[in-house]
Amino acid sequence: MKKLLIVVLAILPAVVFTQVTEEWVRRYDGPVNGEDRAWAIALDGSGSVYVTGSSVGSDTNWDYATVKYNSSGVEQWASRYNGPGDTTDYANAIALEGEANVYVTGWSVRSETNEDYATVKYDTSGVEQWVAHYDGPESGYDEASAIALDGEANVYVTGFSVGSETYSGDCATVKYNSSGVEQWVARYDGHYGHANAIALDGEANVCVTGYSIGSGTSSDYATVKYNSSGVEQWVSSY
Repeated sequence: MKKLLIVVLAILPAVVFTQVTEEWVRRYDGPVNGEDRAWAIALDGSGSVYVTGSSVGSDTNWDYATVKYNSSGVEQWASRYNGPGDTTDYANAIALEGEANVYVTGWSVRSETNEDYATVKYDTSGVEQWVAHYDGPESGYDEASAIALDGEANVYVTGFSVGSETYSGDCATVKYNSSGVEQWVARYDGHYGHANAIALDGEANVCVTGYSIGSGTSSDYATVKYNSSGVEQWVSSY
């Protein structure tokens, strides 16, 4: 009797490898060929790229440095901000108003108040429109970490601010109108709290999140919701 040989062919899906092609790389070197560090990036609807960070200036220590590139990577403008203390200024976050204005925030040393939040608005050509500072109740260390805009170009920044107790730190959130005028300040005393991110809903309620020291000695997630007037609605820890 003949033996029947049965061959089973397994059809496997083809594995397709897509090669990623680098489109462009651009470098920004500050005026003294010193340290230059980008910390945040944003894109507009035309594919223009905005980066911000800190760059050593000429006799100004660290400055905010914000650069716009078009979609092909061609530099459109570079804007620098040197605070009134003429010393250290660090940009941490960036936000765009459509394809128009650019907002950056971080911290800046002012000679009379130590480190403060410093939020800068530029127009579409990179020309400075206004600067707003926030100095906490102790005139201590205050650092903005995140920024967001609502539909009316109100500006919200959040971060860390030294509170009224020794070694205390609060999550401090500030709202400015489109002209850079402070509307309200909301502080959450979380025992060395530090807000790292911010988000808005369609009704301009504000949520911030970060960390604070919980009931023990370690840090926990801390998320706070404020209404459009800056009144705390709830706090949730994880």
